[in-house]
Amino acid sequence: MGQLTNFFTKHDAVIETQPSAIRQLVLFVLGWAGLQAIAITVSVTVRAILSYIYTNPIELANALGHISYPASINIISYVILLVVLVMVAWDTLKKLLPSFIRLSVVFKGIGYGALILLAGIALNSLYLAFGIDLSDNANESSITAIMRNYPFFSIIAFVIAGPICEEITYRLGLFGLLRHLNRYVAYAVTFLFFGLIHFDFDTTNMINELLNLPFYIIAGLIFCYIYEREGLATSIYAHITNNLVSFITSFLSIDLLARII
Repeated sequence: MGQLTNFFTKHDAVIETQPSAIRQLVLFVLGWAGLQAIAITVSVTVRAILSYIYTNPIELANALGHISYPASINIISYVILLVVLVMVAWDTLKKLLPSFIRLSVVFKGIGYGALILLAGIALNSLYLAFGIDLSDNANESSITAIMRNYPFFSIIAFVIAGPICEEITYRLGLFGLLRHLNRYVAYAVTFLFFGLIHFDFDTTNMINELLNLPFYIIAGLIFCYIYEREGLATSIYAHITNNLVSFITSFLSIDLLARII
């Protein structure tokens, strides 16, 4: 019982130099809305280039329907967003650089990443116990297709850039901002928001999306705990670990319930 109480009451084991509240808000808005704005801009640009290359409407339609079109949008958008977020958060990140090269931090991140994977396996086992055979949601399916066709660029976008962007956006930005107001509100809002950004509201299979949602919410909760207790470097390494396992298992067509988050 004492250990359980300690889990919920002991926090700030690592207190990092935080950005100002205004900068935290900017990081959150850039990471959330900015990604959409960048993706739209990249999409329009790529489409214009393809329209110039393929003057035949049928050829253009085929080019836009090819997996390379969404792949280029995702990969380029994440790289651009990473550069922008690092520039905005640089004053804080440069103070944290020593923590990123500590082996203890790397190993902790890997361990926490394994914990997230185990949580996903446990949740899926619970579903199976009730006779629910879950399939990937729309977000995961599209990313898996891109990873299998463009593995090298997918590592850059989904295994490295994506986790760093999301940890800066939702932990350093959103969680850090709300935590000034109330710790528990920060947890609740951040992990719910993190779950919903992976939710496809335009899906034709809403039940499957809803069943997948708890995986992302649980991961968001654990990431918040890692960030608060261990710091940004550890949460980034945990996130990268999860996504790396997802990349490997998806590329090898092995279902270990790892998800790109």
